[in-house]
Amino acid sequence: MDCKKRDEEMWRTCKEQSSFALDRKMQEIVDEFIGNPEGKKACVISSGDNFAAFALASKGMKITSTDISELRLDIARERAAELGLVIDFFQCDSSNLSPVRDDKYDLVISTPGTYVWISDLEKVYSEVYRVLKPGGFFVFHEIHPFNRPFKDQPEFEIAQPYFKPGPYTNEGEKGLTHNFYWMMSDFLNALADSGLIIRRISEDPAEKPSYWEGRYYGEDGGDERLLDWHVNPRAALPQWMVIASQKPAE
Repeated sequence: MDCKKRDEEMWRTCKEQSSFALDRKMQEIVDEFIGNPEGKKACVISSGDNFAAFALASKGMKITSTDISELRLDIARERAAELGLVIDFFQCDSSNLSPVRDDKYDLVISTPGTYVWISDLEKVYSEVYRVLKPGGFFVFHEIHPFNRPFKDQPEFEIAQPYFKPGPYTNEGEKGLTHNFYWMMSDFLNALADSGLIIRRISEDPAEKPSYWEGRYYGEDGGDERLLDWHVNPRAALPQWMVIASQKPAE
């Protein structure tokens, strides 16, 4: 299932099944630090399809969604209304969350596919620090940096060095794009430099064969042998990471 078709068919599901929007490990870490979500405030940055915003709002959280694309936000507004969810939407870049107030949120999150478009991690994390309440948490789920050098799945072929984050110029359907492939140290140093305190790091394998078969990650079925690193050497490496950090309490 391609991303567009997945988006069109699955957005309604996020209200009842948050696993379509939030990875199992990410949900566990959010639950650990946030506890009862009812009435707490969360901001989803680079919200994209807004699946995460829908899932968190359905749990009783007061949600703000920010994204650089006004079109994506317009679509999300219509969908939120149809789902009966109250969400505040703001068009802005994640490195400049100017419409969002200081010291407001118990939780800020981002989901996979965010940082390939980000040219300055520290600017993003400094903005996250600003909008978090003292004691609030920032949790993000992302493709593990160890996965970035490889060309295609599951072939063991290097496309670029791990130690060169980019930008890399790629040609797609909509023209040229400039992507960044950050190292683990880039993420951790930018978090530390912003003033956030790292509380938890989870590095995880792909749990379903669909990941290696180029299908939507949540789809069931497929060749289970691809999860065995003896058959598929890349299965020996982490494919996902979740990092939780905290703004110091006053």
